[in-house]
Amino acid sequence: MHRRSFLLKGAALAGSGFIFSSSHAAPQHTLTLGHQFPAGSVPDRIANQFADQVAQHSAGQISVRVFNNATFGDEREHLSLLRRGSLDLAITGDLVISSLDPMFLVVNLPFIYRDPAHALATYNGSVGERMRAHMKDLGLNALSWHYTGTRMLTANAPLKNTASLKGIRLRLPSDTTWIRVWRALGATPVEIPFPDLATALKLGRVDAQENPPNFVRNGQLHKEQTHLMTTRHMPQRQFVFMAQNRWVALPDDTRTLLAQAAHEASAWGSRLAREENDRDLEWLTRDGGLARVEFNAEGTEKITRTIARQLGGPEGENVYQSIVAQQ
Repeated sequence: MHRRSFLLKGAALAGSGFIFSSSHAAPQHTLTLGHQFPAGSVPDRIANQFADQVAQHSAGQISVRVFNNATFGDEREHLSLLRRGSLDLAITGDLVISSLDPMFLVVNLPFIYRDPAHALATYNGSVGERMRAHMKDLGLNALSWHYTGTRMLTANAPLKNTASLKGIRLRLPSDTTWIRVWRALGATPVEIPFPDLATALKLGRVDAQENPPNFVRNGQLHKEQTHLMTTRHMPQRQFVFMAQNRWVALPDDTRTLLAQAAHEASAWGSRLAREENDRDLEWLTRDGGLARVEFNAEGTEKITRTIARQLGGPEGENVYQSIVAQQ
């Protein structure tokens, strides 16, 4: 039997009882991992890769049950469940952590990262260390982080530059940083949870949205859009989180095992995302029916720098400058 299984939400939250040591021949224990993304998406495959690695490293003593497609709600609800100790693990995008503390806001500014390596370097360095330490205080342990694709804009009109964004009803996640930036660029932000996005596009509640090509393809978002703009405004990063109160209750060898499995799954996922980002972009602008539009991002640097200062004061601008200067 495959070690990944899917249960009812109520059963999953009933408690996983996983204080154990992987060094003993004990009955299998179960951890529950949730995320909001569709089956077959890059995050879902990373979640399942993590489950496979845990099973392998524990010789079958530990099972990870993966619940995809917003079984437990959107990303904020996943973080809330983790912090309350009602969920063991979750994979969420880094945008959602901005809601946890103002110090995280500047790190998620769009249009400031050159490429995936640049974006991941932020979490590998001193800024990332500070963030992870503070996350633990908030009840979240970041086991690993990875790249899942580069966010681009789709719309029902060709948008060639920032001036074209004026008045466009753009779906955005509920994130202070992103809303400020896109509003400053002329768009009209509309906050809609990702699980509700396809319906919102179909009903015409918004004109445009932005996500990595893989998310667009697997979420069937292209069916309600006509153009794809190569904005490349954010290499999307995600965390594999574990509830901190669950983490500290584990034996040392089990923590080592889970951390190793998470790092392996994230490294695997980042490689997968790099391979598939261009493939999915090509598919969307060929078989998916979207017209490709090269986007001129001139003028975004001044706006993002100003907003960094507004959000974080001098420290926020220093963080911004350190990110931009990263090699």
